[in-house]
Amino acid sequence: MDDRDVEGLTQAASFQIEIAGARFPCRADQSLLAAMIASGRKALAVGCRGGGCGVCRIRIQAGRCSTGHMNRALVSAADEQAGIVLACRAYPSSDIRAVPLPRASLDVAPVGRAA
Repeated sequence: MDDRDVEGLTQAASFQIEIAGARFPCRADQSLLAAMIASGRKALAVGCRGGGCGVCRIRIQAGRCSTGHMNRALVSAADEQAGIVLACRAYPSSDIRAVPLPRASLDVAPVGRAA
C-alpha cells in the first residue's frame, strides 16, 4: 500500500464512522460513502458517486474531514463551513459522527427540468 500523506496522515490510518447509527471503519484515503458501501451498511442512498447529484448529503456532527470537488449548487461554501458535505467526497481525518440530509431539502431542480 502507498503510504503517502493525506493531510498529514498515512493512507493506512483508519477511523470509525457513524452515520444514522450505522458504524463502519474508513481509511483516510477512502471516501465515507465508499467505506459505507464496502462495509455492507446502508445508512445513505447511493447516487452518482462523483459529487454531482447530492443524494449522499450529510451533516458532520462530530469529527473532521477533508473534501474533494463538490457541486456548489448542492453544497455551498457556507454549507461546508456548517459541516454539510457529500459523503462521496468526504475523507476522514478523525472519527466522524454524521446524519443524512434529505435531498428534498435542496432548492435545486433536477438536471433537465425547470426550477
